[in-house]
Amino acid sequence: PPAVTASCIAAIDILSSSEGKRLVKRLWDNAKYFKEGLNQLGFNTGRSQTPITPVIVGEGALAMKLSDELFKQGVFAQGIAFPTVPRDKARVRTIVTAMHTREDLDIALDKFAKVGKKLGII
Repeated sequence: PPAVTASCIAAIDILSSSEGKRLVKRLWDNAKYFKEGLNQLGFNTGRSQTPITPVIVGEGALAMKLSDELFKQGVFAQGIAFPTVPRDKARVRTIVTAMHTREDLDIALDKFAKVGKKLGII
């Protein structure tokens, strides 16, 4: 449809602009910062090399509990368990964007630390 085509062209125009390049760099900087923060806390982020970062906890019920507790703290991290991922590879999935500030990421890391300790993950 024409509207979809126009949207795609607009997205390409934005990504090709200097502002788009700045946003892409910020996205990757934010993703690296957040992933490194999770790893320093002791979380297993697997081998993801994208702004979509898993936090692998193993047991499905634990992943869902982590997701629920983070949500109560104001952090959205989607719980994912078998059969979407292999047994004993349950996780929460986080997505960092270019619009997150360093303060946003630090707050999220603080909440991950708090909940991770409470649940015995770290």
